[in-house]
Amino acid sequence: MFKKKLYLIVFTTGAVIMVMELIGSRILAPILGTSIFIWTSLIGIVLGSMSLGYYLGGKAADKNPSIQNFSLIIFISGLLMFVIIIIKNPVLEFSLFFGIKYGAIVAATLLFALPSIMLGMVSPYAARMAMIKIESSGSTIGNLYAISTFGSIFGTFLAGFYLIPTFGSINILYGLSLILFLVSAYSFYEKAIFIRMFVFFFLFFCVAFISNATETNIYIADEDSEYSNITVYDRADQNGKTMRIMSVESFFDSAMYLESDDLVFEYTKYFQLDKFFKKDINRVAMFGGAAYSVPKDFIRRNENGIIDVVEIDSKTTELAKKYFRLSLESGRINVFHEDARIFINRNSKDNKNKYDVIYNDAFSSTCSAPFQLTTREALENISSTLKPGGIYMVNVISSLSGEKSIFFRSEYKTIQEIFENVYVFPVSSVSESESENVQNIIVIAVKGDIDIREVLKKGESKQEKEMLNHLWNNPIETEKLNIFTDDYAPVNYLASKICLF
Repeated sequence: MFKKKLYLIVFTTGAVIMVMELIGSRILAPILGTSIFIWTSLIGIVLGSMSLGYYLGGKAADKNPSIQNFSLIIFISGLLMFVIIIIKNPVLEFSLFFGIKYGAIVAATLLFALPSIMLGMVSPYAARMAMIKIESSGSTIGNLYAISTFGSIFGTFLAGFYLIPTFGSINILYGLSLILFLVSAYSFYEKAIFIRMFVFFFLFFCVAFISNATETNIYIADEDSEYSNITVYDRADQNGKTMRIMSVESFFDSAMYLESDDLVFEYTKYFQLDKFFKKDINRVAMFGGAAYSVPKDFIRRNENGIIDVVEIDSKTTELAKKYFRLSLESGRINVFHEDARIFINRNSKDNKNKYDVIYNDAFSSTCSAPFQLTTREALENISSTLKPGGIYMVNVISSLSGEKSIFFRSEYKTIQEIFENVYVFPVSSVSESESENVQNIIVIAVKGDIDIREVLKKGESKQEKEMLNHLWNNPIETEKLNIFTDDYAPVNYLASKICLF
């Protein structure tokens, strides 16, 4: 009976630590993004901390194995899990001083190292208490670690397929803390100790409740999806016009004006240059929908146009319909909730749709494009999906020269491998003296021949002429750079150079 009790405990703690690790990515993302550095830091810190926990748990169990101490280890794990909720905001703000790469390590260490150490102590301590005969010690230890690992597998699927899409990360941390408290009580119940532990834990919950109650909620919506935390809120721009913003992981992603249909962000207006590169535009596709400002603008500009929007996160579409005047009733905006690379791979094979224009405004984090959309193989499929004379327009956040331009220049070189004519339009800084400034850069690639001089003559309005005058005519150095391939595309690493805080 005692062994079965231990089996249940190690199964539960194994599940808890994996849920915590997965939730960790959602806690770090609003400040540090969702790059590969986040996962590397989380996995490395949690594994390293658990290894230390295994060592300390074994030493403690050999020195003084007791069910009371075992229960205390689990209870402290629950308290440390709860402390994450209280300290996460100041820790994340502090981590920004170290930049994205090292900030992820700092934040993961300060938030998750101690609970991982304590949870790591559980299995070796349980193994020591479960050993009755030395002859069966190997199978006893093997069984406990197998059950703990199975618990981790269960926790991984539970978090990814149910908990994260259903509950917020903070609510899940509350639940993990409560579970560990109950497991602690289950492992060793003594009335006096239980009451003291309950009071101590209750006080922590009161502190957190008061803290949450006093926070000012500025959001119209604040929801977690399978992919990110999404908030919606209103604020005034520099001219006093009220705009509604959708933020993904606390970064501006999309916006609209409440009083008009004008585009908010300057770079989105550059997608309107499509008509200067291709006369007849009927069907287009767009990677990245968010609040659907560009798709809505497209159907306003093209009376009979149809746009297929590939947006991986269905929650953003739901919020766009609720708060950003998105209507799908006309059938002119078709939504595909999947990865854009999967969409374009399939479309290039079955030739179901050929597009006049493909817009790409998809980002996996603040400055980083999804690497699978940057590669030669992806661009080959994009090209094959375009009609003759079709154009590919992609928004890149980068500088034009200097250390922070390596991603842009590598992607520019990759695009040139596939498309005959590639043109660059920096949105903010056109001067060569400001070429090291990080900004939105619209890259326009044309499938076929085009006379750019004729295009430049077509600007009719003041705004159109101004955008066309942003054409970058200076050389772009690409000689020493590699093109991106599915095998080699260090996009997150290069983006980290752009988004250093």
